[in-house]
Order: sequence, then C-alpha cells, then structure tokens
Amino acid sequence: MAAQITVSIVTQGVPTLAPFLQADLSLTRAQVGLFNSAIMSGSFISLFFAGWLVDIKGERTALFWGNLLVGLSCIAIIATNQFDTALAIFFLTGIGAAFSTPAGSRTVMRWFPPAQRGAAMGLRQTGIPIGGAIAAALLPIIALTAGWRAAIVISGISNILTALLCWARYPAPDKVERAAARAAPAYGFRSLLTRDIVLLGISAALLPLGQFALVTYLALYLKETQGIAITVSAMLLVGAQIAGAAGRLLWGVWSDRLFRRRRKPTLLLAGLLSAVGSFVLGSLPGGTPVWVIALIVLGYAFNAIGWHGSWISLVSEIAGPEKQGRTIGAAMTLMYAGIISLPPLFGLFVDYTHHWAGAWQLSSLGLLVGTCLILPVREPRTALGN
Repeated sequence: MAAQITVSIVTQGVPTLAPFLQADLSLTRAQVGLFNSAIMSGSFISLFFAGWLVDIKGERTALFWGNLLVGLSCIAIIATNQFDTALAIFFLTGIGAAFSTPAGSRTVMRWFPPAQRGAAMGLRQTGIPIGGAIAAALLPIIALTAGWRAAIVISGISNILTALLCWARYPAPDKVERAAARAAPAYGFRSLLTRDIVLLGISAALLPLGQFALVTYLALYLKETQGIAITVSAMLLVGAQIAGAAGRLLWGVWSDRLFRRRRKPTLLLAGLLSAVGSFVLGSLPGGTPVWVIALIVLGYAFNAIGWHGSWISLVSEIAGPEKQGRTIGAAMTLMYAGIISLPPLFGLFVDYTHHWAGAWQLSSLGLLVGTCLILPVREPRTALGN
C-alpha cells in the first residue's frame, strides 16, 4: 500500500496540477491530457516486463526498482521548462509506475485465501485514490507557494523513501519460490490473452475513462461552466479520491460477502452506476449549488474509481498462481491503451466543440459499453468454491 500510495501521488497528482502546467507552459486542454497519456504510455510499454519480473524475481525487487525510477524521474523535472521535455520525463515516470500493481496484486493472491481476497485487494487498491487524495490536497498548495516543479519533486522524494522501505522490510522470496519461478513454463504475451482476459482487458480500456476524465478535467470543467475556484475544485477532488478509496474497499468487501466471492456482479453494478454518474455530471445547469455538485462528484467517484480492485481480483483468479504477474501485465496493457488515448480525446472534443456536456455523455456511453463487455466473462469455479 505504501508503494502504491506514493506512486499514485505522482500519477494522480499530475492531473491535479493541470491548471498550473497549462498556465506556465501555455498548453491547450488536449496537451494537458497528454501529460497523463505520457505516464500511461510509459506504463503501457513496461507492464508485461513488470509482470514477468514479479513472477520470476518476486514482489520485493519489482517494488524497489519501480518506486526508485518514479522518484528519480520526478526529481529530473527541475531541469525542464518545455512541454516536450516534461512529456519525456513523465514517460519515464510511467515506466516505474507500472511495477506497483502486478507486485501488489500478486502479494494479495499469495497471502490471502479466496474468501478474503476481495476485501484485501480492495484495501490494497485504495492506495491509488488515497495517493490521489493526498495529491489533490497538498500538491496544489505546494504549487501555489513554491511552483509545480517543487510539488512533483517532493512527490518523487516520497517514492525514493518508499523504495528503500520496501527493500528493507518486504520479505524476499526464499530459494524454493525462486526455483519454482525459474522452472515455470515461459508464457508469451499472446498465450496469456485468453478469451476472458481479452474481454476484461478491452472492458478495462473503457472503464478508466470515468476516473481519468474526473481527475484530469473536473477543475477545468467546473471553472468554465460553474465559475468555481480552483481551490474549491481541489477540495472536491480530495473528496472524490476518498470516495473512490471507500468504493474500492466496499466493492471488494461486497464481492466477498454479499456476492459470495463473485467479482462479476460488483463490476457490472459499479460500471453501470459510473455510466449514470458521468451523464448526470455533464448535465449540470449553470449555477448549480456547490453542495449538489459535491454529492454528484462523490457518488460518481465511488463507482468510477471503486471497480478496479474487483477487476484485478478476477483477472488474478482466472490467471492462476504461476502466471499472475504476467497475466495482470498483459491485461493491463490492453487497459492502458484506453487510458492513453481516451482522456486526450475527451479534452480534444471540448477544444473543438466547446461542449462539455457532450464529452461527459460520450464518456457515459464508453463506460456502458465497457460494462457490457464483462457479461460474457466466465468466472472461475475454483474461486467460487473455496
């Protein structure tokens, strides 16, 4: 969780700094979205390798090198004052960020029985919105007082400290585990993409649009349509990330208890509610009271962010123990294709049409399609029966 939180302070924090980046570097809305895409592109090309490293070398090694690379690349931001250079640095950040999810997910699958995995995975996955909440609460304040570069550098230092903590305290794999990992069959990328994993991967390429549209564009959307100050929007983002963390935990608990270790029902319900939330958020009339906006944002974030832990659990259970890291990496490679492309297209749509409502409605449609793709997925009986 510590590794995931500090990584997410960076990956979720860059979008919260969008107004500062836009003003300082004279960027369009689409260019602002490209910073997030640069981070995700770095993760996109390294996810399969990250999963392989987790399976072969263990979680400890992956967590250390991943967080260390995130930290060092963030510190390098001091040297840039150009859009292209910043884009390249954020790309390196994304490479390091790719390691935390396969490593953390394999940890849960190793240490927890099926009856507790939903809650445990949901708890671990709260690291992403918790990191986002910390970023939304602190980074804009640091940026106002010391500049956006200082905010990113401080985030990087937290990742270096966490890398050292993981190396010192996380249990290293023993000789038996290392021998078993080396003896396991070599799984190629294509061999991991079974029917169900492909469906889940394509679904997950669409479902994160709800989260990333929210964290990237909420401040600009509320400023332009409601006249809400950036500081107020930042607090709404803090609340949204906390609501998302609660969603990841509670959807995980519900998948264990209410749905009896079934992950599909939680994914379907959360996805449907996300689609509704996106449509409602984009339909706000001018002059909507802040407290009404806050309720809508919190409800939307609970579902749009909260589905991810159940998705990881389902992918891991389908994969089985020998290839969990690589299968998660392969499935998330498909996911990141959507994360890379869709948020900038959201911003580009608004740049050309000046129609925020249409962008949120298209996002709602994408979320609905992503949810429907989960329907044919076959949930493994072994997870349901233990």
